[in-house]
This record gives sequence, C-alpha cells and structure tokens, in this order.
Amino acid sequence: MKDKEKIASGFNRISQIAFYLALFIELTIVILDKSAYTIQYEGLWFRLTFVLFGISLVTTKHHPKEWLWLAVFGVIGLISYKATGRNEILRWIVFIWSCQGKDMKKVFKFTFWYTTAGCVMLFFLSVFGIYGAVAQEAVYRAEPELRYCFGMGHPNAFHCMMLAITWLGIYCYHEKLKWYSYALLSIGHIILYMFTKSRTGLLMSAGSILLTIILVYWKSIQGKKWPYLLGIAVIVGGVVLSVLMAKYNTTLPIFEKIDSYMTGRIYSLYDSDRDEGMLHTWRLWSEPRNNYFFDLGIVRMFYWFGIIPATIYFLVQCWMLWCGYKKKDYMLLMMVTVITIYTIFEAHYISDYIGRNYIFFFLGMYLKEMLGVNEEKQTSVV
Repeated sequence: MKDKEKIASGFNRISQIAFYLALFIELTIVILDKSAYTIQYEGLWFRLTFVLFGISLVTTKHHPKEWLWLAVFGVIGLISYKATGRNEILRWIVFIWSCQGKDMKKVFKFTFWYTTAGCVMLFFLSVFGIYGAVAQEAVYRAEPELRYCFGMGHPNAFHCMMLAITWLGIYCYHEKLKWYSYALLSIGHIILYMFTKSRTGLLMSAGSILLTIILVYWKSIQGKKWPYLLGIAVIVGGVVLSVLMAKYNTTLPIFEKIDSYMTGRIYSLYDSDRDEGMLHTWRLWSEPRNNYFFDLGIVRMFYWFGIIPATIYFLVQCWMLWCGYKKKDYMLLMMVTVITIYTIFEAHYISDYIGRNYIFFFLGMYLKEMLGVNEEKQTSVV
C-alpha cells in the first residue's frame, strides 16, 4: 500500500510540475504578445505546452466518463485540425482535462499575480524609456489623437489587459474586498479611460463592477435560478447578435448606429477582398484561408473554427453556467457574463493563447460537475 501511495504521489508531483510549467510559458507568451517584442518560434512553444499539459493529463487520475468524453472531443479537435490546419481546439481540450487534480483557486491566483506582474513590468519599461512606447498618435474616430498604451502596443490592448486583471482579481479576492474597493476600482478605470479613451473598456469596467456589487451584496439572489438563466440568455443573445452582424453588417440602420460607437468594428468585416468574417465566409468546420483578424470575437470564433465547433463551445458554456447555478457560484456568473459581452465586440479571448481565455480555466474547474463524475471511480493511464 505504501508503494502504491508513493507511486501515486510521484505521478501527482509530475502532473503538478508539468501543468504549472506549461501555464507559466502560456502566460509569458500572453505578456510578450502585448509588448513590442516579436515572439520567436511561437509554434514550437505551443507544441511544448501541449506536450506538458498532456503529461499532466496522463499522470492524473480521471473517471471513465472523462476518458470517454476526452476521446469524443479529441475527435472534434482532430476534424478541426484536418479541416483548418489549426491545432487550437486540441490544445484547449488537453488544457481543460489537465486541470483535473489541480487546486483551481491557486491556479487562478497564480494567473492573476503573474499576469499583473508582467503588465506592471511592461508599464515601467515603457515609462522609463527602456522598451516599448508609452503612447501613440494615430487617427481615432476620424481625427489624429495621442493615446497611451504603456508598452502594450495599443491603447485598447492596455485597457483590455487592465480589464482582464480587474475581473480575475475580483474573482479571486471578492470575499475580502470591501465596498470602498469597488469605488477605488471604478475611479481607477475612469483614470484609465482618460489615458486610453477606450469607451468599450470604460463601459465594461463600469458594468462588471456594478454586476459584482449586485451579486455580492444582494444576498437573496445568489442562489436564485433566474440570474443564471439570464446569464445563459446573454450567451445565446451574443451569438444571435453576432450572426446578425455577420449577415447584415452596417446595411441595417441599427447596426450602422451601433458601429458608429464601436469605431467601425462591424464595418471592418468589409475591409478584405472576400469580406472575411461575413456570414458567407463561415463553414461548418471552417477552412485554412479563414485566418483574417478582426475585433468581433464571437464572429471570429465561428469564422476561424467553424459553425459546429463554435456552437459546441457556446453550448458548453451554457451548461457550465447551469452547473454553476447548482453550486451557487455567483462569481462564475459574473465572469462568464462579462467575458461573453466583451467578446461580442473584442476578440481578446478568441485567440491562439490559452492564457488569455479564462473560460477554459472555468471549464477545467467544472469538468467533473458537467460530466456528472463520481470521483471514487477515477483511473489513470499510467
């Protein structure tokens, strides 16, 4: 028995080391991507993290249901890879399954502090003139204007990273935050807006802080069903709105009006020769030439990966929220809701980078609940 326990302990140690090393690399890539540095051999780094997450996966015990569904989603990932040449879905799947056996609260805190440290480093490197631009002058909303990016390439990218850190920090430490903490966060994002002029960033920060205050202090709704159903409706509504934008672009007056506040994000789908991202470019499993970059995140998900994988992705999010209702996880509701709304207009969370998309972290945390797993029947392949 002692030998078995020693072997199990050894496998667990390997799993933990491989997982955190891969996560460290993924988060480093996220930070470097926001900087002025051009990442060398990015594909090789992704292959390395894929292998490390894979090692973590196979050295962790899993329920037979998890192995079965890993095989099912693995097939989906392989079909996507064959159709598009993109390996992201396979990487996402391996990461989500490798989260099993990990203390996800510690994973979230590690992600929060390392990302924060990276952004602070970029900030000071630019301010002291060592590396990266402090600001950039360009045409925004039809007029030249100076806006600040503090080493992160673009003012919107800077505000976006501050949003991500804010949301993750609230998720990790909401139990310790006082009412004045939310007031200070609000003031901080108003100051950010003065530097970045990102209306999306300001609206999202205000909305997310207000939603958090409601969920934290309105105790009676924390265990109610309707807020989670509303969160699911936000996901469905975001998909429907994105489909309509991809079909009609700014030919509808309402989208033309919305686009005037979104600085041309919808109209930008017309910028390419093939109207990349428009509904007629979508495919069931996408195709290699669907690799154009634009800001509409949900549209990008369907365009890059295909109608079938994207639909599964958003359905799985809905199921995760329902499982969150069963566990009364109201902060999961906050995170999924604000990320979904933000992804309608910004593609930060739909990218090659696992370390950007916190939805994958939550899917890893909720995988057993979603599959109805009995932890007493876990097995390992090693």
